[in-house]
Amino acid sequence: MNQQSVLEFVLVSSDYATMQAVSKGVKKLGARFVLVPTAHEARECLNRRKIDGVFVDMEVPGALGLIESTRKGTSNSKVVIFACLVNAKESSQILAVGANFLLRKPLTEEGVVMHITISKELLVREQRRYFRHPVNLPVILKEGNAEQQARLTNLSGGGMAVRTVKPLKHGAVLDLAFELSMGARISARGQVAWVNSEGMAGILLQTLRGKGSEHLDAWLAAREQLDSKKAPPEA
Repeated sequence: MNQQSVLEFVLVSSDYATMQAVSKGVKKLGARFVLVPTAHEARECLNRRKIDGVFVDMEVPGALGLIESTRKGTSNSKVVIFACLVNAKESSQILAVGANFLLRKPLTEEGVVMHITISKELLVREQRRYFRHPVNLPVILKEGNAEQQARLTNLSGGGMAVRTVKPLKHGAVLDLAFELSMGARISARGQVAWVNSEGMAGILLQTLRGKGSEHLDAWLAAREQLDSKKAPPEA
C-alpha cells in the first residue's frame, strides 16, 4: 500500500486459524502485524503505540469492552476496528460500541485483504492526521493582541510543531497563518498541546478557514507521493 509509512495492525485473538488468515492478509499488503492474545494486553499495546487497524476476535473475553474503551481512549480513538465474529446476532451491539467492519469467522486471507482494501480511505485519513512531515516554513501566531513569527518544523493533517522566540502557554488557543510550499495560504485556529524548555511547542489544529482543508489535503497527498518515490523498493 503506497503510503507515507507502513500500516500497522494488531490482532486480538488466541485462535490459530484467525491468526493465520489475518497474518497472511496483512503481509500480502506489505503491512506490519502484531498478535496479542488477551483484551488486557491489547489495551496495553494500544496505550503504548499508534496503530492503524485492530482485528478483534469477539470470542476473546472482554472483546466488546476493548472496542468501547479504545473508542473512548486518546491515542487510538480513531483506529479502524475490524470485529471478527461467529454469531451475526451480536452485530448491532458490536457496531454500536464502535467497530467499523464485521468479518464472519472462519476468516480467510482473501476476506482480510478485501476488508483492508475497502477501509484504505479511513486508514489513510487517520495516518494523515498524525503522520508529521518535516518542514521549515514561517508561521504567524496570534494570541489575543500578541503576535509573533515562528518556524514550522513539521506538519500533519491534525497538527504541527513550531519553534518560537516567546514561549507559548500550554492549552492556549491561537490563530495562525502560513504559506505552503506550493503557494497555498493556510489560516487556522489551533490549541497548544505541549511545550518544552527549548522553545518548541505542539499545536493541534481545530479549524481551517476557507479552503484551508482542501489545500492541506492536496499538500499532504503531494508529499506522500514524493516520499513514496524516494522510498527504497521492497525486497
